Amino acid sequence: MTVGQVVEFSEGNRGTGLVGVGGLGDLVFIVEDGCTTAVPGVLRDLSKGGRAFSVSVDVDGGDTMGYAVDGDLVVFGEHWGPVRPLRDNDPRWDPEWCRALIDVADESEIWGVKIFALMERVMGSAVQPQWFTDPLRTVGVPAASGYAGTSAWDVP
Repeated sequence: MTVGQVVEFSEGNRGTGLVGVGGLGDLVFIVEDGCTTAVPGVLRDLSKGGRAFSVSVDVDGGDTMGYAVDGDLVVFGEHWGPVRPLRDNDPRWDPEWCRALIDVADESEIWGVKIFALMERVMGSAVQPQWFTDPLRTVGVPAASGYAGTSAWDVP
């Protein structure tokens, strides 16, 4: 399905989300109309045996991002200013990834669409426009609301 087809389906099926899954070399990417992959527990699961980066763009500016490595959450949250790992000096997060994208000294600067540039630096691959227009393998997943009140939302 294309992203447009997923959006049409999702409007009438709020308990289920659809994710498009694609690949680029050894990178697997997911595009969704929702925020299931932004649930910390889902992101941890997606990263087992590798790495996962999640970007959720909110119409009200409450953008979030998460980064997990081999089942462990490294970064998670809404980000203004420099992105910091959940654990001080975590070697899996390189502060240099943020440099020249935003003013890292300004705690109030909002990332906005620059969050995609950060994702490209961390994951080593650019977001491709066709990910949003070409049909992808589509899989049904529980909506993020199905994880409410569970340990899936726990952030260390």
